[in-house]
Amino acid sequence: MRLFKAIPVVVIATVLVAGCNTEAKQQLATVAHTDSLRVDSLSAVRKELMEEVMSSTQFVTQINSELAKARSLAAKQPAQLETSAEMTATNEQRKAVVARITHLVARLDSVQNRLASARARVSKLTKDDSVLVAKVAEYEQSITTLQESAAKERAEFQTMINQKTTEIASLNSRIDTLNTVRTALVDTVGQLTNEKNTAYYVVGTRDELIKKGVLVAEGGKRFFLVGSRNVVPGRQLDPTAFTKIDRLNDRTINLPAGEYQILTRQNASYAKAASMKDGKIAGQLQIEQPERFWETSRFLIIVRS
Repeated sequence: MRLFKAIPVVVIATVLVAGCNTEAKQQLATVAHTDSLRVDSLSAVRKELMEEVMSSTQFVTQINSELAKARSLAAKQPAQLETSAEMTATNEQRKAVVARITHLVARLDSVQNRLASARARVSKLTKDDSVLVAKVAEYEQSITTLQESAAKERAEFQTMINQKTTEIASLNSRIDTLNTVRTALVDTVGQLTNEKNTAYYVVGTRDELIKKGVLVAEGGKRFFLVGSRNVVPGRQLDPTAFTKIDRLNDRTINLPAGEYQILTRQNASYAKAASMKDGKIAGQLQIEQPERFWETSRFLIIVRS
C-alpha cells in the first residue's frame, strides 16, 4: 500500500518541477528578449556615438583649416595691399573665416553635448547590462538548484520504488509458493475426497464371483461329502473386478432379473430394494443413507441366489 501512496507524490513532484522549469524558462525567455532589445539599443547608441565622434573630428579638421586661412590672412602686411578694394575683400574674407569658425565651434559644442548624452546613455545601458547579466545568472542558478532538487527527489523516489518492487517480487514469490502448496493441498484433498467417496460393487453368481477371485470357498462341505462349501469375500479384493461408483452420488444399483443376497457386511436397513423377501432382494437397490451403508466396507458383493 505504501508504494501506491508514494506514486502520486512522485507524479506531483514531477509536475511541480516541470511547472517551475516552464515558468523559469518563460522568465528567462522574457529576460533574453529584453536583453536583445537592450543590446540593440546599446549598439545603436554606440553607433551614434561613433558617428558623433567622426563628426566632431571633421569639425575640428575644418576649424583648423579655417584657422589656417585666418592666420594666412592676418599675416598679410598692409603694404602688400595695393587698393582699398583688395583690403575690403581681405576683411570680408577674414569676417567670413571668423563666421565659419564660429559656426563650426557652435556645431562642435552641439556635438560635444550629444557625445556627453550618448556617453551617459551608454553608461546607463552598460549598468543595466550588468544588472541583466546578474538577473540571468540568478535565474540560471535557480534552474540549476531546481534541477538538482528534482534529480534528488527522483533518485529518492526511485530508490523507494526499487525497494517496493523488491518487496513485491518477494511477496509474489511467496504467493506463488503458497499457491503451489494450496494447489497441492486442493489436489490432495480432492484425491482423498474421491478416494473416500469411491465405492465398489459387483453382481454375479457364486461361481462367477469365485472365478473372479471376489469370493473364496472356505471350510468343509455342509453334509460331509455332498453339498457346497461356504463362500466368503476374498482377503485381497481386486478393485478391477468391481464396478466403481461415487457412493454419495451413485445411490441406485440396478440388478438383473433374479433374486440376490448381500454377502458383504453392509447393513441393508440403510437401503431399500424394489423387492425384498426372506433377506433376498430383487429389481434395484436404492441406498438411502450412503454414509451409514458404506461405513463398514467400501466393497459391496451381491450374489445371485
